[in-house]
Amino acid sequence: MTDQTTIVSRRQVVGGLTALPLLASPALAQSRANRVMVQGRPQDTGSLYKVANILPALDQLGGIRKMRCREPFSGTAGWNTYVGLARGGVRFCFTLSVRDIATTIRDLRNFLTVAPGSIWAVEFPNEPDLNPVSYKGRTDPRLGFRTGNAPALMAFIADFTLAFRREPSLSAIPLIASNDFMQAEQKPYAKYGNSHIYPALTTNVADRLAGFEKKMSRGGYSQGVITEWGRTTGGSKTNATSPPVTIKQQAELLASDISSALGSSSVAAISIYELFCWQGTGEMANFGLFNNTLSPRPAVAAIRAVLR
Repeated sequence: MTDQTTIVSRRQVVGGLTALPLLASPALAQSRANRVMVQGRPQDTGSLYKVANILPALDQLGGIRKMRCREPFSGTAGWNTYVGLARGGVRFCFTLSVRDIATTIRDLRNFLTVAPGSIWAVEFPNEPDLNPVSYKGRTDPRLGFRTGNAPALMAFIADFTLAFRREPSLSAIPLIASNDFMQAEQKPYAKYGNSHIYPALTTNVADRLAGFEKKMSRGGYSQGVITEWGRTTGGSKTNATSPPVTIKQQAELLASDISSALGSSSVAAISIYELFCWQGTGEMANFGLFNNTLSPRPAVAAIRAVLR
């Protein structure tokens, strides 16, 4: 996404960050941290996403204990990573894969058996416009979700929700709509709406949050979750999300972004994309709050100050 909106000055950003710690209280800090998630990949056991790396990183961020991840698959090595994180106090927003619903329900139920209380919410399939759903012999057209043409997705959502609500251990867990499109159509099944926001350096964040609030209201939701919000330092002006910023700008902007988002009563939670950088200099490799060496970027201290 690209934006041609009002420029927020560096002085305004830094000034806002300076004032924030003076306004915080322990109860407020806890409340703020509870509304912030980070993107993670515990199922990817060949990456940095291991218990021994993740928990110290979350501590450095001010004690954040919510992560957005794909749902766990039993019998995989990643399952043990999920369980270890849950036992370290992490609560998950699980994004669904489109697979056998009975298997998914069984895995979620079994996960709660070994890690009680560890699922904060379950999110319908991610970006089904770009990743069209195939279900019961039907496949949605690419980008169909953007125009309201996603019958396979909606059939999956309806069947999943019915099975989910029939399982006593899962029934009280909130469901989150798939992101950005067909929000009203998903409202009968979801408690929260959903959006992805990748601001550019020139984006007026207040305007984007106002747009989020309007989208949630039009969809019939009192609140929504921004399941992806990111500022990359890699790639070029042709990035798929937005042009890169410097590492210093990433810190200043993400801290200001989070503060602004948490000031909106329509934002139930905001998820930062993502915890660790990957290897390489490209766009997707450099959204992380920590370098690929596990060293913290300036964004870590900036975010911690906002949540203090």
